[in-house]
Amino acid sequence: MSLVRKLNPDRNITGALIPLAMIPIFGIASLIFGLTTGLIILAVIVWVVSCFYLYVFAYTRNLPHLYVFAYGVFVGCLFTLLRTYILTGKEETVELGLAIFSSWFFLGFVLLYLALTRKLKWRGREVFELAGESVEETGNGYTSRPRPIGKVAYNPKQIRQFTHFCARNLIALPYTTSKNITLVPIKMGDEFGRLLGLSGDYLDATWVNFDDQGEVSVHISQKDYLDYRESLSFDQLCASFGQVFIDFLELHSKGEGVRVIDRMDDLRIGIFS
Repeated sequence: MSLVRKLNPDRNITGALIPLAMIPIFGIASLIFGLTTGLIILAVIVWVVSCFYLYVFAYTRNLPHLYVFAYGVFVGCLFTLLRTYILTGKEETVELGLAIFSSWFFLGFVLLYLALTRKLKWRGREVFELAGESVEETGNGYTSRPRPIGKVAYNPKQIRQFTHFCARNLIALPYTTSKNITLVPIKMGDEFGRLLGLSGDYLDATWVNFDDQGEVSVHISQKDYLDYRESLSFDQLCASFGQVFIDFLELHSKGEGVRVIDRMDDLRIGIFS
């Protein structure tokens, strides 16, 4: 498989801003209010951020996000425990520090494993790369109108099971109505705005839609279209984008969902992209 990238390099740093912001907040709070207050503030921030990962789990049923939530709760509790030992002045503070370090090391190793194996990675970038892979023509410009792609011979139950697979593996977020199932692929860093409702209506995003008759249509947002290095043929790109999900649906319906993950892993896109 060719590893020639069709997308521009990823420069989204949203995912890194949250953990990086904790450091100066903790430092400033400790200088102004004292170390113990700084630890409490840091614990609260960790717990609040952890709630987002619980929300992701509730929405997608992605189990690694539940682990991140539990890890965050544990770390926040360790901060409060450390504060208690500092306030009471117990000699066991050194032993506590060693225990915290050991716990962080073990649980952090599990977290690192989940990250390196892409269990926590939103797969939108892979989807867009796969869609652009077969498009060689450039030219006819962008249009905001959805494009009909074709029809799939799968019943609504099979399509719903496929959407659960896409959500669980962070391939796309599903939005369901009585007659339509819409899948919105999410790139790393964009999950916060989309899940927290800060990115506007999902109908303005890039999506593939399956209606109750099996008809498939595609909409690609201008932002995502301009993320390609070249002005690809828009008609071909829409057709290819829809075909990627149709191929995924066919593999999943045959019990070969693991091949969908393999196709995306083969692209070797960075774990933070």
